Amino acid sequence: MITPMMKYSFLIYHREYIPFLEKLQELGVLHIIEKKKDIDEKIKLSLHEISEINKALKFLGKRNQEEIAERSEEVDGLSLVENIKNLTEEIVTIEQEQITINKEIQKAKPWGDFNPEMYRKLADKDIKIRFFVCNEKRFNPEWKAKYYLDIINIKEGQAYIVVFQLGAGPIDIVAEEIKLPEQTLSGLLAKNEANNTRLEEIEKIFDEYAIKYQGVLKETRQKIQTKTDFDLAINHTEKEAEEKVMLLEGWIPAEKKDELEKMLDEQNVYYISAQPNGGDNVPIKLKNNKFSKLFEPIGGLFSLPGYKELDLTPFFAPFFMLFFGFCVGDSGYGLLILIATIILRFKVDAKLKPILTLASFLGAATVIMGMISGTFFGVNLLEVDVYPLKKMILEPLNLFWLSLIIGGVQIFFGMIIKATNQIKQRGLKYGLSTIGWILLIISAGSIITLQQLNIEADKLITYLLFGISGALILIFSNPDINVFASVGAGLYDVYNMVTGVFGDLLSYIRLFAIGISSAILGLVFNQIASQFLGGSIFSYLPFIIILLIGHGLNIFLAALGAFVHPMRLTFVEFYKNAGFNGGGKQYKPFSK
Repeated sequence: MITPMMKYSFLIYHREYIPFLEKLQELGVLHIIEKKKDIDEKIKLSLHEISEINKALKFLGKRNQEEIAERSEEVDGLSLVENIKNLTEEIVTIEQEQITINKEIQKAKPWGDFNPEMYRKLADKDIKIRFFVCNEKRFNPEWKAKYYLDIINIKEGQAYIVVFQLGAGPIDIVAEEIKLPEQTLSGLLAKNEANNTRLEEIEKIFDEYAIKYQGVLKETRQKIQTKTDFDLAINHTEKEAEEKVMLLEGWIPAEKKDELEKMLDEQNVYYISAQPNGGDNVPIKLKNNKFSKLFEPIGGLFSLPGYKELDLTPFFAPFFMLFFGFCVGDSGYGLLILIATIILRFKVDAKLKPILTLASFLGAATVIMGMISGTFFGVNLLEVDVYPLKKMILEPLNLFWLSLIIGGVQIFFGMIIKATNQIKQRGLKYGLSTIGWILLIISAGSIITLQQLNIEADKLITYLLFGISGALILIFSNPDINVFASVGAGLYDVYNMVTGVFGDLLSYIRLFAIGISSAILGLVFNQIASQFLGGSIFSYLPFIIILLIGHGLNIFLAALGAFVHPMRLTFVEFYKNAGFNGGGKQYKPFSK
């Protein structure tokens, strides 16, 4: 559900404003209404610092080093960020330099390590050393009689030739002249080793930062954020009466009303409270039970509801669990997910525990749906003689129809929510058209059920129900226009509704398709692995490796599909039929 909100406006004398904001920040309940004002350079700098700290924390978090809670030295968080940036830039510079050095090493290696002193002494005597490369087969021994040259290395079919030339002039040999690097080979190798050593040192520094200073960075970020929030609160304040009076507006949960007003009375602050009206952009704070709260992050991936809408989290949560189990469709995989997440809950940070609890619920749903589909790590449970629950296993065709039935139930449930939402937001007449569709579906479903039971339905009641539902659909399709125009719009809505619902219903076949493909892949990996079993005990090694890799890959693909496709069914089919608009802004209290 959405927590009811109240709007407050405060008028404070300018000299008392800063202490008032400090008290308000300590209380931590007011969501300040942002005014369309430019933020000053001071706030921009603080926001930039927070952004840089977030980047540093993300960088250090990827190093997978276990943090230590205690530290014996005081370290400035912003200095750490600057050090990380400088060291990162140094890594980039070194890596670019290494590319050049490695190329020059490869270029210099075939020639060996020439002494620079030798170059100098020969140059004093007007002797020049020149270097050539040619194909080994094309080397002409007669060149030795014509020039002072020799082959100093042969590598990969290439002859590396050194020529000692007295004076200037051309060297007439069929070879490519090469210019050696300015540094010697030993110098290049030393520089390469020094760079690698420095890279290792920087990596060790980063590991040390990840172990010791992530907490420092988080504390620094929190301090800057608190100060920035304070500055932003001042920035969103309107100055009245020649800047003598400060006007601040914001929202609080209605349940915090007494707590806020007690503080305001103690501060002698003049304030006005009011209920939200239709034009207000009210921040959204969700308040659900422990089970539904686990699914709030999933709903948040799409959008928060509008203030006057129903929160759909409790309504899609059971369906999402069911869809996930349907898509994975293997009780063995579900059991593995369930056991793994339960164990991990005792080892992870408190912030991650809700996610693992959600994964445990999804694993439990997979176990149940796997028992219905009759699959356990790719094994068909119908072929297992000792399995006691064979009666609950459904054939593939029945699973196909089950996916459509579940889809129909969710779509119908969404229409009920849509009618409720329309009545809640705009009034009864705006929900009558949707109620007409609900009545039509119930009537049609009842008649079909009676026919299946060989019971003849009363024709008068049938015509009456269809007439009432048709009238509601057509006349109240758009209550804001006249009846005749509404009927015309209603006929168009009928076409869209029929084709849309039919298309939405077919979308739920994906549950059956993904689940059956996961089961088939598991079966295939089992069959491939079983082919390696023989008389030798060593045949179990490839058997086990193929099972681990195959089922590991299948679990990953199945879990990925079982997360993405239920989200698609929730955000597209269910949200559309529930009339969800969204666009809500999250409640963020001004606090420390």
